[in-house]
Amino acid sequence: MLGDLHVCPSFPAENLAPALTLAKAVQPELVLLVGDYVCDREGDYMADMAACISALEPLARSARLGAFASFGNHDFPVPPLDPPHELWESAGITPLLDTSAQLQSEKAFLWLVGLRSVISRPTDPQAVLGALPNKDAAPRLLLWHEPDRALLAAKAGASLMLSGHTHGGQLVVPGVGPLRLPQEGRRYPAGLVFVEGMPLYTTRGVGVLPPRMRVNCPPEVTVLTLKRG
Repeated sequence: MLGDLHVCPSFPAENLAPALTLAKAVQPELVLLVGDYVCDREGDYMADMAACISALEPLARSARLGAFASFGNHDFPVPPLDPPHELWESAGITPLLDTSAQLQSEKAFLWLVGLRSVISRPTDPQAVLGALPNKDAAPRLLLWHEPDRALLAAKAGASLMLSGHTHGGQLVVPGVGPLRLPQEGRRYPAGLVFVEGMPLYTTRGVGVLPPRMRVNCPPEVTVLTLKRG
């Protein structure tokens, strides 16, 4: 699981190499991307997005069960357009924009659902998750960039939610906590919590936004092992 890569002139795609090397070394069966691949405040949107996708492609193609991407508030172009599907698909990554995919392994299958950024576009977890088969007991793994709507996700039937957006706060003071957190990222800034019984994991992410530094909040490549309860 990777999030908040934020490729831009101040943080070029080459800076992702250590994180991507770590991710590929664990030989993940499934690669999940939780948004904010560029920084919409600087640089060229299409060029930066293409550079990020190109850097991700070797990792994505190495995953036996595939690679899937949801999208964050920095990823959306001028409304009502969505991020460019073709770039992601050409790199072997399936974009999920209020859509789902069924994953089949030798022993079981699960639904993988990705929602649009709640900051950038209206989205309804109840409608998207509710469109899945009602009698299907398969787990429903939800990628949603902003973590603070986890209660809505739990009530809509998500089995697990994966998010980013917060960067863990970037600047964390011991005994105080993060000095600042973004809109829709203030309740669950990092790590694992349970919301109405649903596990939510918020990654600290890889990239940074101004101020371009991290204090007591290192970047993160998240490795998750999924087991049926």
